[in-house]
Amino acid sequence: IEYLKQFHFVDSEHEVNNLLKDGKSVLCEGAQGTMLDIDYGTYPFVTSSHPIAGGASTGAGVGPNYLKNIFGVVKAYATRVGAGPFPTELLNETGDNLRELGHEFGTVTGRPRRCGWLDLMVVKYAAGLNSLDYLAITRLDILDTFKELKICVGYKLNGKDVEGFPANLKDLEACEAVYETLPGWETDISGIRKYEELPENARKYVERIAEVTGVPLGIVS
Repeated sequence: IEYLKQFHFVDSEHEVNNLLKDGKSVLCEGAQGTMLDIDYGTYPFVTSSHPIAGGASTGAGVGPNYLKNIFGVVKAYATRVGAGPFPTELLNETGDNLRELGHEFGTVTGRPRRCGWLDLMVVKYAAGLNSLDYLAITRLDILDTFKELKICVGYKLNGKDVEGFPANLKDLEACEAVYETLPGWETDISGIRKYEELPENARKYVERIAEVTGVPLGIVS
């Protein structure tokens, strides 16, 4: 109880709405990710809530008209914890390298995360569900040592191109990823703080992500 006394408890719906009416900025951050959304994720391999942007309205108690400047945080490669379909998963040395370089182990459990190439079919699906204004691409430097990089730009199911994102889990599990191969930059970019100083191939990689998804770059880290 003594520990809790130092905190100021408020009616968050009342507080946040007053701030917005006064023209103040309020930052909402969602945990987990789109594919873990209880309605739009890969059910039953999901969480119990709505980590998509619309969940900010119900979570913070504000109307959807207030939601602006929506950033989609996207790793430069793909990971997944636990079971569920993962069309771009790498069950080989490349996947192991991604896991080791990115320290992709569960924060609490230490469980190894499943790793793979970036899946832009998932990112495009997330962009629509969240009405993304910008992409925030993270962990780009984890790819520093790769000679070549692949990005998934489509799926094939039974030899045919897939339109949209499969709603049926069995179909998603059976999908074959269609890849584009891009050259790596093979240099340490971890200390770079200006976009224009990134190697040309690093810029081409993130710009291709923006081009395929139709969402402009907002942050590259």
